[in-house]
Amino acid sequence: MKRIIVLLALVVVCCTACRYKEGPGISFVAPEYRISGNWNLERVFLNGTQITETEYLANIPGTYYIFELDGIVDVLYWYENAMQSAVYGNWHFQNNCKQLVMDFKLKTQRFYYEADIKKLSKKELFYEYDDNYGNHWRLELACISRTN
Repeated sequence: MKRIIVLLALVVVCCTACRYKEGPGISFVAPEYRISGNWNLERVFLNGTQITETEYLANIPGTYYIFELDGIVDVLYWYENAMQSAVYGNWHFQNNCKQLVMDFKLKTQRFYYEADIKKLSKKELFYEYDDNYGNHWRLELACISRTN
């Protein structure tokens, strides 16, 4: 009986450790497996207003993020009517999986930020961060295919 109680307590701790404000409330899938896949950037908000165009290549709706389990992230974006890819990219979680840290380079622009994850399910990823100019960004991505 003690074993069952300890096991149940462990399951509850593991399942609630990576809760996000906008969901899911509980998940039996580790955050690393939920984020791994091909994601389409669908909606972008700058200081609370939805936008469709920006000079930041990484924040243009229609950009694709490919998160791999080994910490590699590739970013595919449209530039001068051609699909381009990141020069390099990596990602990891921090703060008990509450923050997503990404470091990648598109053309000559380097992107590094620590984003607060608002939602991470198998189908949706929402995160927010503030840039060096005091702007608040919210990016909402939808999973288009799984890599695991």
